Amino acid sequence: MMGIDRIVWSWGPGDSRFALLAGDRLLELRVHRPSMLLGCAFRARVARVEASLDAAFVDLGEGDRPGFLNGAKALGLSEGMSVPVRVKAEAVGAKGPKLVHAPELVGDARRPHPLEMLLAAHPGVSDVAVSDAAALAEARRLFPAARLDRGISLDDEMEAALSPVVGLPCGGRIILEQTAALTAVDVDSGAARPNDANRQAVAEIARQLRLRGIGGQIAVDFVSGPKGTAYKLAAALKKAVVDDPVPTHVFGVSPLGLVELTRERSGASLTELLCRRVNEPSAESVALAGLRRLLVEAEARPGARLALVMAPEALACLARLGEAVAETERRLGRKLVLRPQVGLDQAMIEEIRA
Repeated sequence: MMGIDRIVWSWGPGDSRFALLAGDRLLELRVHRPSMLLGCAFRARVARVEASLDAAFVDLGEGDRPGFLNGAKALGLSEGMSVPVRVKAEAVGAKGPKLVHAPELVGDARRPHPLEMLLAAHPGVSDVAVSDAAALAEARRLFPAARLDRGISLDDEMEAALSPVVGLPCGGRIILEQTAALTAVDVDSGAARPNDANRQAVAEIARQLRLRGIGGQIAVDFVSGPKGTAYKLAAALKKAVVDDPVPTHVFGVSPLGLVELTRERSGASLTELLCRRVNEPSAESVALAGLRRLLVEAEARPGARLALVMAPEALACLARLGEAVAETERRLGRKLVLRPQVGLDQAMIEEIRA
C-alpha cells in the first residue's frame, strides 16, 4: 500500500482536524485540541514509585492524573525527583498518560505542533492543504509548500467515521461498538453471500481501526461458515493489518469463534474523544463545532449580527474553552452573542434582528 503523501488540515478555534491520505485514499483522521499532550516533553516530578510494577507515577503539572513511567529501577527514581519525560500515549478514561524517559529534553518543556509530529511520522508527505489563512502561516513554517484551500471542512468524513455502521460493496455491513473493555465488531451479510461479506469485511475492518484510531482489545464476529472459516479469516485479517503503522496483533480464534486482536493505544479513539454516547456528540464537541460554524457563517454573511445558539451544557463548556473563545472573538471583531436553547444536540446560528 502507498504511504501517506497528503495532509489536509481543517482549522477551527480550539480544535484542529487532520486527514491523512495516500493519493485520494483516506487512511487516518486526527483531532487535536490544546489540552492534548501526545508528543509533549516535560521536566516532571516523581509523585510515587511502585516497586511491584517497576514504574513511577509522575506529576506533569497538567491536570489531575499522574503519568505512568516504566523502568523506575533502571532510572534510579525516587519520590520527589525531577525527571525528563515525553508523553507516549494520551490519558484515556481514568488512566493517566503513558510516558517514556526523555533525556534529550532541553529546558523545562516542549510542545511540538501537531503538524510537526505528523510530518515527522510521515516523511513522504508532498502536499499539505490548509483551510485557514492564519493557520497557513504556521503550516508554511513547517512545510514551506503548504497551500490554502478554504473549501476544506472534513465534516462529512468525521460524521462517517463516528457512525457505528459501515456499508460493504456487496450489500453487507460491519457494526463497530466501543465499550470500556473492548471494541466489538459484527459482520452482517444482509442479502449478500456470507463469503463475500466476510472477505470484504476483512479489508474494511483493518481500514476502520486505523481511520478511527481504535486501540485496545478487539473482537470480530464474522458470519458463520464451513469448518475452519474463522481461522482463514483470522489469517486474512493478520495480512490486512500489516500496513498499519500502529502495532496490531491478531491472536486467533476464541472458543466462541470470535477473531481476537489488539491494537496499541496512543490515546482516545475519535468516538471516545468526540462523543458522549454512540451518535451523540459530547458537550465540548458541540461547543467547538459551534465556534467553527459561527466563523464560517460570519465570513459568508459579512455585516450580519449573528448569535450562537446551543444547549445550556454546551454553552457551559465555553467557560473552560477560553483560548478558543478568545480566538473566535478576535476574528469576529466583537464579543460572542450566546443564546441557550434546551434540547439542541447541535449548534445553530441565528441572525440578530434590530
